[in-house]
Amino acid sequence: MRKTLPIFLLLIIPSIYSQSSDSLKVDTVSVIARYDTLLVDDSTRVMNKSTTVDSLVPIRNHPLTDLSRTINKKVFYFYNYWYTGDFLRTFSLNFIKDLAFLGQPNESFIYGAGFGGISFMEDGVLWNNRYTNSLDLNQVQSEDVDSIEIIPSPRGFLYGPNNNPVSVNFIMKDFISTEPYSRIKYYEGPYGEAMIDGIFSAQIYEKWKLSFGVTNRSADDRYVNSAYSSWLVNAKLKYYLSNSINITALYSYVDTDVGLNGGVDVDSISKVTNDINTILYNSIIAPVVYPARINSVLNHNFGLRVQTLPFDDARAELSIYYKSNSNELMNDMDTLIAQNTDENKTYGVSLNYNHHIGDMSFQALGTYEDNNTIENNKVEEIYNRTYDYNYLSVSAIFSLQLLNNFLIPSIFYNYSIKDISDNSSSSSFKKSGLGIDLQINFPKNFIFYFGYSGYEQSNSQTTSTIEFGGRYNNNNLKIDLKIFSRKDFVPYHVLQPFGRTPAFIEAEPGNITGLGLIFNYSVWKLLLETNTSHYFDIEGYNFYMPPDLQFTCGVFVNDMFFDNNLYLKAGFIYYYTGNIKALATNSGVVDVEPSNKLDLSVAGEIRKVAIVYFAWENLFNNEYFITPYYPMPERTIRFGVSWELFD
Repeated sequence: MRKTLPIFLLLIIPSIYSQSSDSLKVDTVSVIARYDTLLVDDSTRVMNKSTTVDSLVPIRNHPLTDLSRTINKKVFYFYNYWYTGDFLRTFSLNFIKDLAFLGQPNESFIYGAGFGGISFMEDGVLWNNRYTNSLDLNQVQSEDVDSIEIIPSPRGFLYGPNNNPVSVNFIMKDFISTEPYSRIKYYEGPYGEAMIDGIFSAQIYEKWKLSFGVTNRSADDRYVNSAYSSWLVNAKLKYYLSNSINITALYSYVDTDVGLNGGVDVDSISKVTNDINTILYNSIIAPVVYPARINSVLNHNFGLRVQTLPFDDARAELSIYYKSNSNELMNDMDTLIAQNTDENKTYGVSLNYNHHIGDMSFQALGTYEDNNTIENNKVEEIYNRTYDYNYLSVSAIFSLQLLNNFLIPSIFYNYSIKDISDNSSSSSFKKSGLGIDLQINFPKNFIFYFGYSGYEQSNSQTTSTIEFGGRYNNNNLKIDLKIFSRKDFVPYHVLQPFGRTPAFIEAEPGNITGLGLIFNYSVWKLLLETNTSHYFDIEGYNFYMPPDLQFTCGVFVNDMFFDNNLYLKAGFIYYYTGNIKALATNSGVVDVEPSNKLDLSVAGEIRKVAIVYFAWENLFNNEYFITPYYPMPERTIRFGVSWELFD
């Protein structure tokens, strides 16, 4: 990668000064036409009326609900991120069980739910591994994400077969510019960490649009067996049949290899010294739990999406898809070579229909899938198993828009059937859920939300969720407050969800209540951003949960400079993570003491064409870990650049 960087720089430097399109808006064009005149007014992409003859209006990817909290790409384009999971840090009720090394399957907690509790979707299609009910977010191509939709917690159970209490929808980029578009991003950091990504989109023939992206990420060993390498590829071919029908063929490919060292082996250290910190943070001599365990993932995903506008004020989207997922765990210890392979194949069809009639709106969602999972242990074949299961899930949402959208009450329902069979038995599960919510749109940009739902989980345990809060937003101030409570929730955590037969741990039904607050304020050229979460009622959980308190505060210089040729966001970010109860390898449940760090972050967009990134992380070189016992990086520098090529 380092050898190719000078070549890319030679190619890009002239284009930085020649290209005039807005890099943050080039993929949000709302009109396609056969003409050579450039679009005007970049903020809305409105054409001159004289050029609108023989034009098409594309159908864009759309959020699942207007009530969601949406993380816009303008937020994470200026954020120093390692991988896609870092985008979720800008949501107040998010916590990442950070395993400290690039490419590790970090567990993301949202609304207090982690592995086995979150439905991750791509444009409305469930993305989770169907057997483990979880997703490694390293497999989501970060540069292909346009925005992220986090569903309000009372509605989380509506999506997917497992009635998960939380749902997150990745809205992927849908390039529809009339001009060919290219974007390249490169960054590098310590221990051989690097990424290079390329995106290209072009109108190849009248109503046909082609786009594709390639991402390569890698890192060398920081501790023993922590190296990582991945290739992520996606391709989309979109056909604009008419203003009412768009058809898209999709393909994505994932190929990753990562060392799963299990963290530092503190049990071995404790036999040598009582002060484990003298060795724990020494990457040269610290022993690890698994010095040779490697996980390899190979995914192929195919899809066909039909987007239609069948009636006035109606929208329908049909997705047909096939997903093939293969995880192989390899362990070479004392000449014993063990290989465990999990292969999962999914065929499915999903329908999302929305219809507005006057002051009423109705949404129907339906999904049918047929899945097959094969577990193959090449050493102990007695554990080989085959699972076949299929499910049907149907959800409905009915809403009223009253008093000119001042009051929006809704009622929603989900019913699902899941049949499972393996080598020796079969079973069937039927689950349902019902909920209501209310949004009040006050004048002057203030919104209040309240919601409640009750739903069955996989074990027929009934769970209830309540959420209320509000948000206010103007040019200088943003406040977003959420308070939620979930009762009788049974968390299924997957200790080893990737690469071998997963180990499920089930806790007793428990309760969790949390508060999330985002407070941002700008004055003159200064910007204050804060993000706080606090869990003040956790009962019944005897293992890993989010920290009792998490706080992030950034103070930035944020404005346009040099005759509006440079948009700059530069400043210091302080992170505080409170006490955590965590399940450690071979050590049971341990208390992780509070930790903090301070980063310097600089991101600048040059002439709306190139964005330069620089981060000096952990300035005070604090020694700490978030997950026992995975030492977080010491003081490091990371930098990169993204730019656009070719009008």
